[in-house]
Amino acid sequence: MQFQIREARADEAEALLELWKLTGSGPSITDTPEHLRMLTEQAPDLFLVAESEGRLIGSILGGWDNWRGHIYRLAVHPDFRRRGLARALTDEIEKRLRARGARRIYALASTKQEMGVRFWEALPYEKSKDVPYVRTFADPL
Repeated sequence: MQFQIREARADEAEALLELWKLTGSGPSITDTPEHLRMLTEQAPDLFLVAESEGRLIGSILGGWDNWRGHIYRLAVHPDFRRRGLARALTDEIEKRLRARGARRIYALASTKQEMGVRFWEALPYEKSKDVPYVRTFADPL
């Protein structure tokens, strides 16, 4: 299978939401077309998609807070799993976060999906003993 990894485009917001629903990685409160379009404009080099024959088949979102890197929304279409795509997306986002200065990268991944847990455990990521605190605001400002 051939695929290319590139930056996500604003006009792909709806297709990304569909991919995330299909893979079980969404929706959440931040999953709106408007929010995804904003992300493609604010840090386009950290919002990546994988494409094969014009079809979106994967995604990964990086975050950088000038201190640490974060990985969100690693998703691979079920028909394209077990072909190295998740690893390629992860390698690329890691490279981009390291170029910004990241010495630590947190992978914010669900522990509810067994395949995802096995993926992260196969990489040199360690499961944190710390429990993160999350606050969610229902409405944007």
